[in-house]
Amino acid sequence: MTVYDASTQLQTLLYDKKALLVVDDAWNPEHVEPFRVGGSDCRVLVTTREAVIKGATAYKLDVLTPDESIKLLEKSCSSLKLEERHLAQELAATVGYLPLALDLAASQVAEGVTWTELLEDLQKDIAYLETLDLPGLEKYSTEEKRKHYSLIASFNLSLRSLTPEMLQQFAWFGVLPEDVNITPAMAATLWAITPRQALTTLRSFKTKALVLPGITLNEQQTYRLHDLMHDMAKRSLVSEPSPYQPHELPGLGLKLAEAHSQLLERYQNKTTSGLWHTLEDDGYIYANLSWHLEQAQRVEDLHQLFEEETEKGHNGWYEACDRLGQNGIFVTDVARAWRLAEDMYTENSSNSIYLQCFYALITASLNSLVANLPNDLLIALVNKKVWTPNQGLAYALQSSNPSQKADSLTALANHLPPNLEKLALEKALAAAKLIQDERHRAEALFALVDKRPELLPEALAAARQIQNEESRAIEALFALVDKLPSELLLEILVAAKQIQDEESFPEALFALVDKLPPELLPEALAAAKLIQDEEYRADALSALAILLSRIPTDQLFSFWKQILHELSLRTRQNLLADIEKLVPVIFALGNDAAIASVNCAIQDVARWWH
Repeated sequence: MTVYDASTQLQTLLYDKKALLVVDDAWNPEHVEPFRVGGSDCRVLVTTREAVIKGATAYKLDVLTPDESIKLLEKSCSSLKLEERHLAQELAATVGYLPLALDLAASQVAEGVTWTELLEDLQKDIAYLETLDLPGLEKYSTEEKRKHYSLIASFNLSLRSLTPEMLQQFAWFGVLPEDVNITPAMAATLWAITPRQALTTLRSFKTKALVLPGITLNEQQTYRLHDLMHDMAKRSLVSEPSPYQPHELPGLGLKLAEAHSQLLERYQNKTTSGLWHTLEDDGYIYANLSWHLEQAQRVEDLHQLFEEETEKGHNGWYEACDRLGQNGIFVTDVARAWRLAEDMYTENSSNSIYLQCFYALITASLNSLVANLPNDLLIALVNKKVWTPNQGLAYALQSSNPSQKADSLTALANHLPPNLEKLALEKALAAAKLIQDERHRAEALFALVDKRPELLPEALAAARQIQNEESRAIEALFALVDKLPSELLLEILVAAKQIQDEESFPEALFALVDKLPPELLPEALAAAKLIQDEEYRADALSALAILLSRIPTDQLFSFWKQILHELSLRTRQNLLADIEKLVPVIFALGNDAAIASVNCAIQDVARWWH
C-alpha cells in the first residue's frame, strides 16, 4: 500500500469523526502531511525536535525544574549530602535539566565517579564542543545549542567509561534500524559472543543508562535504544578508529553498507547450506533480514530469498514466516522486493518485468489462500493445534478484503489467548470501518458488539445509514436488537419507524418484540397503525400482540380493542394464530372464564364456515 492509498483510507475513515492523531518524533515535515486528513472535528498532535510543521501551533515543552532534577538524581544516587546537593544542582544546570543527560550522570555517580570529577569533565567537554560550532545547529539559539552540547558531552562521558570492547559493541548498535527491540540472542550475533555474555553486556549498558528496557518477549526482557543514542552509535560505527582530536571517541571506521554485510555474514554462518529460511528465530532477524539486505546493497540476494525452497519443494521463506505466525513479515518483504524490482527497470528491463510479475503472482496467491479458507476451518486449525494462535491470526490478517478480514478476525477472536484476542478485535474493527458497502459495514460492526459493547452507538448509526430499506430492517435491526441495552431501544424503534417499506417494518417489529419494555408499547402501536396496507398493518400489530400482557391492567382493555379490530381484517386462520398469542391478555382481562368463552366462540364460528 502506498502512502497515498493509506492517506486516502484514513481520510475516508475520519471525515465525519472526532479523533486525535498523535505523530510521535517527526523529523521530516513531509512525513506529517499524510496524517492531516481528518475533518473539522479532528486534531493532529506532532512531537518533534527538528521539523518545522507549516500551519501548526507550536507548544514548547519545558525541561525539568531544578527540584525535579534533584529528585531524579536521588533515585539513582540515594540521598545527597549538603555539599553533594550543591554540586548536583550545578551539574543539573550544566546539562540544561535534560532528563536523559541527568540519567547518564546519575549512572556514572552510581559507579563511583565523584560529583566534582563529573562536573569538571562535563564543563570541559561542553567548552570544547562550543569551539567546534558543530554544523546543523545554526538555526538554534545559544541556549538551545548549549543544551545540545551538554547532551553530547554527557553521552561522551558515559561512553568513555566503557572498555574498548564495550565501546565497539555499542557502536554496532548503529547498524540496527530505529526503535527495534534487542534480544540477547540477537546481540550475541551482533557481537559474535555467546547469548549469556550478550545478556551480561546488555544489562551493563542498561545500568549505565545507555540502553532502555524494551518489551518482554517470550518471557525474556528485551532492550531498546533512545533515538539519540542510536544516532550516537551510528556515528561511532562510521567514525575513524584513531580520532584526530583527543576529545573524539574512536569508532569502527566502517561504511554502512559494509557493516550491514558483516552482520549478514554472521547470520548466514548460522544457516544450513546458506539458506536464510533455516535460521533460528532470535526475535529480530526474521523481521529485519530484507531491510539489512537492502541496506547492504545486496538486492540480488533479496530476490534470491524468495526462491529458496524447502526439502518438500515449498517456498522456504514463506514457510519460515508462517511457522512463526509472522506472515506479515513475508508480505512486507515481498513489497520491499517488488519496489526494488521496479527500480531496476532502467538498467535491466526484462529482469525487472519478470520479478514484478513474480511478486504479483506471490501476492495474488496469498490473497487466494486467505479467500479460500472458511472461518470454520481456520478456527478448527487453531483449536486442533495444527496452527498456533499466532499462525491463525496471521492468516486472517493477510486478507486484502476488509469485509472478509473483519469477519475472519471476529470469528477467530474467541479462540485466541487474551493478548491476541485483543489484537484481533482491534484489527477487525479497523477493517470493518474500511468496508465501503453500508450493509456489510453494519454487519461487521454488529458482529463485534458482543466483545466490544462500546460499539453499540456506532453500530446503530451504521444501521441508520443503510439506504436499502429492506436490508436495514431485516438484517441490520435483527442483528442489533439483541445487543442493545434498554436505554437504546427507543432509538432503534425510531430507526425502525423511518423505514418506508411497509413490508419490512413488521419484520423489524418482530425483531424488537421480545426487548421492548411496556412503556414503549404505545410508541410501537402508533407506528404500526400508520401502515396503509391492511395486511402489513395486521402483521405489525400481530407482532406486538404478545406485548399486551406486559402493560398495566387498567390500560389493557383499550389496547386490546384497538388491536383486535385490526387483526380481524385478515383471514380466520391468521386471526386464530393471533388469538393464540393473545391468550395471556385474555386471561388478564377475564381469567379462566374469558379463556373458556373465547374457546366457545371459536367453535361456534367454525361450525358455520368450515
